[in-house]
Parts: sequence; C-alpha cells; structure tokens
Amino acid sequence: MDFALTEEQMMLKTNVRNFLEKEIVPVVDEHEKQGPLTKEAAVGFFQRLMPFGYLVGFLPEQYGGGALDHKTNGILIEELARAWGSLAGTLFLAAGFWWLLTEAGTPEQKERLLPLAASGDYIGCLAITESNVGSDVAGVETTAILDGDKYIVNGTKTWISNGSIADAAFVLATTDKTQGPLAMCFLLIEKETSPFCTRELHKLGLRSFPTAELSFNDCPVPKENLLDPGSGYQRTMAFFDVSRAMVGATSTGIAQAAIDASIKYAQDRTQFGRPIGSFQMIQEMLVDMIAETEAGRLLSFRALDLLDKGEKCRWQSSLAKAYTTEAAVRTTSKAIQIHGAMGLSDEYPVERYFRDARTLTIPDGTTQMQKLIVGRDALGIRAFT
Repeated sequence: MDFALTEEQMMLKTNVRNFLEKEIVPVVDEHEKQGPLTKEAAVGFFQRLMPFGYLVGFLPEQYGGGALDHKTNGILIEELARAWGSLAGTLFLAAGFWWLLTEAGTPEQKERLLPLAASGDYIGCLAITESNVGSDVAGVETTAILDGDKYIVNGTKTWISNGSIADAAFVLATTDKTQGPLAMCFLLIEKETSPFCTRELHKLGLRSFPTAELSFNDCPVPKENLLDPGSGYQRTMAFFDVSRAMVGATSTGIAQAAIDASIKYAQDRTQFGRPIGSFQMIQEMLVDMIAETEAGRLLSFRALDLLDKGEKCRWQSSLAKAYTTEAAVRTTSKAIQIHGAMGLSDEYPVERYFRDARTLTIPDGTTQMQKLIVGRDALGIRAFT
C-alpha cells in the first residue's frame, strides 16, 4: 500500500491548486451568500474545471474520459473542497450520475447520453433518500409499477444533491414492496420526457450546493429506462463505498483550508507585542488540527486504494467517512477559536468551513451508522437488520 503521489499526481495537484486559488476562491463568498448554484452557474464552473479531469475524468477513454483512478479523483476532490466545499459536492454528485450510467446503463442509454457528459451542460443526480428512508435503504417506498410499455412512478425523494438543477435522475424505486431489496431498481427519469417537481431545501452549510425534494406523481417512464432489475440495493451500496471515501476527501480538503487559514492568521495577528502563533496553546491546537487531518487523509486514501485494486472496502470507506467528517468539525472549530472574535465573522472563511464540515457528518450515512457498519465487520454481530 503506497500512499505516495506520483510525479503526475503531484503536478496535477499543484496546477489545480494554483488555478483554484486564482479563479475560484475569489468568487466563493459571493456565491455562498446567493445560495444554491443555478444550473447555468454550475455548468460554467464544470466546464472550466473539466480540463483538469473533473466530472468525466474517471470515465473510460471510449466515452471521452481520462480513465483516472479513484486516488487521483480523490486528490481532485480534496483540492476543490479546500477551495469550495459546495462546488466539490455539486461536481462529485454530478459525476456520480455518469458513474452509475457507466456501471449499469444499457448500451442504448450509454450511446445516447454519455456523449453529453463531455459538454458539461447535462446534469444528473441520484435520487435515493426519502423522508422515511435514510439509513434504512432497504425500506424504499417509491414505487414503479409497470403499465404497458411504461412504468408509473410515485413517491417523494428528499435531500437529493443537484435535484433542483438536474436534467435527469437515477431514481431508486421498488417494483414490488413485498419483495424488499430483491425488487429494488434504478430508473432513468429524464425531466424533459418524464416531468417531475422539485423544491429546493436550504441547509446549515454547503449553501451553494443544490439540494432538493423530488416529487413523482404518476410519472410515466419508458420501460426501457429500467436498469438491471433487482440490482438497486447492491448498486446503491457499491456507490456508497465510493461516495463515503470521497466525502472523506472532501472533509479533508475543508479541514486543510481551515489549517491554512489558521496558520496565516496566527502568523499575522499580534497580541502582547508578538504573533499569537508564538503562544503554546495556539501551537497545540494547530498540531491537533494537522494530526487529525493527516490521519483522515490516509484513511480516505486507503479506501480509494482498495477501490483501485477492485477489493472490498465497505468498512474502510465507512471508517474514512466517520472519522474525517468528525475530525473536520473539530479542526474547523479550533480554527474559529484561533481566529477569536473574527472567527465568528463571515469576513473570514473559517465559519463557513465549520458549517460545511458539520453538514457533511449527515449525508451518505450518519457518523453513527458508519460506526455500526465498522462494528458489524469487526465483531461479526449486526446492531441493525
């Protein structure tokens, strides 16, 4: 297991950071105050970032991608999150749509839709969570009932990343509630041909990251838009293995931003005639912040390394997600403390880092659920069914 970056990865990391510092960081505060990104704004950012490998870099070369490995994608997401957590989330979940299409889409779907990925202006989302279905994915209530040559979809999805700006959604539904996970499947629902309603949901943090409720009321979907029947639950779990590791990379990026801001502030701010960075308790907080962030980075890289090797990484991804998100909360909280009263002001970014970090402890499974997954694998005993 080698966590050292290759020369190409180091160059990519440096180039991306320089670009983000110059082109993205200066506009973050303005967009965060405006709220969720519009589709036009999101597409604009996507198109500027795609030359570095964002959005479609992981796609096979035959579909216009760069066939980047998970570790390289993790580096890209960490750097973007260091600059702007909301955009990192928006972009990764948009990429998740193309990931599922590549993994499970029909030849016709791939031929028709994958060419659109290269433009950056077609946005998809994954609609899994419901008001009564968060941690209990197997309890999905949204139904898809076959009626002639169409499925009729009914149900409501909530907290759907990019839902309000999406052109299409992969919707997790059941074709038979009595069959449990065996009847769960994803349907490709394209808004232009199968309209559905959206309602934006506002959050504590990641305020520019579009998050919506999606409502399907007798929504007709062509039956050929059903992905491989009965695979919905397994596909969801496979995606969580990737997304939880990437949330780890996102949290690490936010924590790193808090460290960098705190170091600069501790060097510049003076009290009692000297920089506050010379005070022992300031240094202690910074060392704790660095240690936890480095540990989280390694946990995320381990999960991504296992994904690259094609090995199982369920508990490793869960541990990365649980640890990095909580460590980022502690790190960003200490950043506020180092900044003192200015840490409470939106004139400095650390209060945003804290809100973003706290928000990430919930999606893709709460910290407590991740601990139960790790505990189940360690003990061989299930705490939940």
